[in-house]
Amino acid sequence: MTKSSDITEQSLGKELSINTNIQKNQQMDMFSVIDVPAKQRPDYSNTVEIYDAIPKYVWGKTREHEDLKSASLTRHCTIKGNKLTVKLRPALIDKGDRTVLIYPGQREELVEDALRKIAVNGKGVHINDKAGVSFSLYELLKELERMGHTYSFEEVKEALFVCRGAVIECYSEDGESVINSSLFGLLGLTTKKDVANNTGAKCYVQFNPLVNESIMNLTFRQYNYQIGMDIKSPLARFFYKRMAQYWTQASDKHPYQPNLVAFLEQSPRGLTKKMGENLRAMRSALSSLQKHKVILDYEEVKVLQGKQKVMDAKYTIYPHPNFVKEVIKANQRKSSLKIRSKLEADDFNGQPL
Repeated sequence: MTKSSDITEQSLGKELSINTNIQKNQQMDMFSVIDVPAKQRPDYSNTVEIYDAIPKYVWGKTREHEDLKSASLTRHCTIKGNKLTVKLRPALIDKGDRTVLIYPGQREELVEDALRKIAVNGKGVHINDKAGVSFSLYELLKELERMGHTYSFEEVKEALFVCRGAVIECYSEDGESVINSSLFGLLGLTTKKDVANNTGAKCYVQFNPLVNESIMNLTFRQYNYQIGMDIKSPLARFFYKRMAQYWTQASDKHPYQPNLVAFLEQSPRGLTKKMGENLRAMRSALSSLQKHKVILDYEEVKVLQGKQKVMDAKYTIYPHPNFVKEVIKANQRKSSLKIRSKLEADDFNGQPL
């Protein structure tokens, strides 16, 4: 865990100016290609493979506390058939005369999504050979406000420090370490005075290595960022991003079919002891997705022990026509990026030495 006081704005500025190589990159240019009409581009961004599916956020009041005995959480998930154990460690943040432990939560997720959108808008850069974004704090505040999420300068600054200090460890089923990294690999900020004066002074964030890997390997997918930011339920938002990334053949003939227990266990919400609460949470999330025209309808079949005890539930989820259109556009964009990448690689290999 890294204390926020150890990552001062002054020292970060020095670190960036002396030790950091910041440059444009071909893969980041591809990350910013959005295959929709120009008027619709503000509504779109990218999901990234694996990272967005990891249950790395903590929702609710338990995300902030002062108990050092609660300095880690362990979760489990299965992504593309691979079983992962995920260990989360919170950031140490100074608040006046006390130090608190803060796990990344809904605020940090929204800040991450807004930064990724700024990268898609053409501000993506390579920082020490890893994917990142160049932005101003004023720009970040205004992007969050545009999406209906208004935070103060101090709240956004704290969210950035939480993402820099909180650590994700992922282990594969055989126990080998897959990744051990902060949510943000590097953070450089400007001052509150710059924000107040709207100077546009530059800040930098280096994204998590899993985000970098997805960008470099072109495993990201276009999705409707506006809908994602409009969804108020964090569980519904998690559901939506997972669908956008993995439900690539969405149609009535190819419904989405999660099980209640497995899905909630792999979400940041987790599974509670009372099955009634779990069923209500799932139904509420699905209702939210219906409201936002992501899904058209769903069927729920309870798995019973005996005649009444609910042990699980199986869902068959049908996509809304609007979501099907989004999936088709995302598939077309993905195909065009692969072709472009191959052509550019061929051009590079054909250049004389």
